Amino acid sequence: MLTIQKIIFTLTSLLYLVALVTVIATANLLEYANFLETMTQENGFFETISVLLLLTISTYVVVSVVKYKAKFNRFFLFAIVGFSLLTFLAGMEEMSWGQHLFHFESSEYFLEHNLQNETNLHNLIPANLFSSIIYSTVYTILVFIPLLYKIFYKQLQKFKLLHYFDINPHTILVVLFASVFQIYFYDDVGVIIDMASHLTALLLFAYFLLTHPHTKSLKWHFIVVVLATVISMLSQEVYSFFNMQYEIREMFVVLATLLVFIELVEKNKI
Repeated sequence: MLTIQKIIFTLTSLLYLVALVTVIATANLLEYANFLETMTQENGFFETISVLLLLTISTYVVVSVVKYKAKFNRFFLFAIVGFSLLTFLAGMEEMSWGQHLFHFESSEYFLEHNLQNETNLHNLIPANLFSSIIYSTVYTILVFIPLLYKIFYKQLQKFKLLHYFDINPHTILVVLFASVFQIYFYDDVGVIIDMASHLTALLLFAYFLLTHPHTKSLKWHFIVVVLATVISMLSQEVYSFFNMQYEIREMFVVLATLLVFIELVEKNKI
């Protein structure tokens, strides 16, 4: 494993601990009843880490393109540059294009139409719809396609495009850890689909572990995600339906995306 990946996985372990402690303390300690709300608020801990990671992805891709442009094929080059632009825009959107730093007022249009009265575009979309679009995309690209590709490798390896989805299984587990933080028992179709997607992905990953060689660290990583799921289920009363702890989930998805970019660049620069 690359040194930079080892560093990021160490950071991931620390962030796992912070996220779980935040939920457990909020659910069980009266004096910390507002701890989760504080950590997930605008400009709070988790959003700040997300912004830094998004800008790190964009910067990493730019540096990689400058250094290894001649080694990348045209498709890969266009793909990562496009995604780099998207991550930069996402980071700026999270910062409301500097509004949180420079404290300028939103225009009348954003005050009237933006869900949080901020100068950004993503809050013009209903929160549940936006969350559903993002997470269906994330599950498809970073969980289900990579897992199915690993499980049915012999049958699918002839499809060259799918090679880009052959990502580190630890990275898939980071995405599954992200989806731990949600309401589980709530009478809403979006919540039910979210829960079903998460539990199905866990079962699929368990099948992958049972049928393919793997390291002890991967097994323990999976156990941590399963235990985190149980903890989250038992503590789900601390979650808000309208937020569904999106800031925590978003941070871990962005972290997984950074790991994917590093892995893809390393594979394609050879």
